[in-house]
Amino acid sequence: MADQSQAHSRVPDDTVHYAIFPDSSSLSNPSDSSQALHLHLQILEFISPYTSSYIWQHEPFSLSLSSSASPPLPHLHGKLRFGDNIEDEWFTVFLLFQISHHFPSLSIRVWDNDGEFLLIEAAFHLPRWINPDTSDNRVFIRRGDIHIVPKSRLPCPNLIDSLKFLIDCEGESRAAESVQIAVKGRISDYPERARRNTHQVRVRVPVSVAQILKQEPCLISLAVEGFYDRDIDTMKYAAKMEKFFSRGKEELVCVVIKMSRAMYAQLMQQKFQAPKCYRMPSQGDDVGAYLEAELGMKIACGFEMMYQQRRREGEEGKGSTWLKYKESLERSGYF
Repeated sequence: MADQSQAHSRVPDDTVHYAIFPDSSSLSNPSDSSQALHLHLQILEFISPYTSSYIWQHEPFSLSLSSSASPPLPHLHGKLRFGDNIEDEWFTVFLLFQISHHFPSLSIRVWDNDGEFLLIEAAFHLPRWINPDTSDNRVFIRRGDIHIVPKSRLPCPNLIDSLKFLIDCEGESRAAESVQIAVKGRISDYPERARRNTHQVRVRVPVSVAQILKQEPCLISLAVEGFYDRDIDTMKYAAKMEKFFSRGKEELVCVVIKMSRAMYAQLMQQKFQAPKCYRMPSQGDDVGAYLEAELGMKIACGFEMMYQQRRREGEEGKGSTWLKYKESLERSGYF
């Protein structure tokens, strides 16, 4: 499908894409986007209890208004990079199923670099005719169920044809119960599984880092990303610690922070020597205190590397991510 291939060429492979089509977009005036905007706010309010305390690996679940060309079709769409944390992708699928159940007049698509990955979960239960070459514009989530537009009714459907079929012939498109069980079984543990995926850990960090994480706990994802994806250039920033440790003058404090289990593993599995300017306790005095300080040091260095890298990108005219990061720090009261 054209829009999928274009999306994949612009974003990393470890990204899930989704699109939400209100019934009104295919039945009424397609140029009227007011209903989609209202729906946008309703959906975000609905999922807030599920997402408010969730720590995403790279970026949170989000939606924006989109309009396909030829012909225009107002709908909501989004993408989410899940990286090494596949739980983010399946939590997103869970949210989409919840949205479709709560808002019954919606048809939802979801895909990643593998294409219609929900079909992979139900591979042993699918009709023999459906495969990657025949699945374009056929697979949707609607009213909390998987729907597959049958080939016998629409041999080569475009998107609008499929959306209208889902509205008019919903009973014919609902996938077999074995398909429903296979796919829904993959998300049956949510939202409890999302809570279990959150790990709380005690760390010793500079006061500035503690302040940021108190105000914006989700920024831990940036710190872990900065540390885990470091290179020779960004490690030079960590060696100086100009922003988040003031060259060793800042006090270290103990705090309990939340992160995903994948983030915790990324921090723990890599050995990293503390910068010379970063005060670390003696490893022999108190092993527990040393481990808290070591983990906190990695987080602080991650913040430093991410901050300096994005500041530099902003100064060089590549500043959208830097501005978002800076705004987050400003909201936390850091500046």
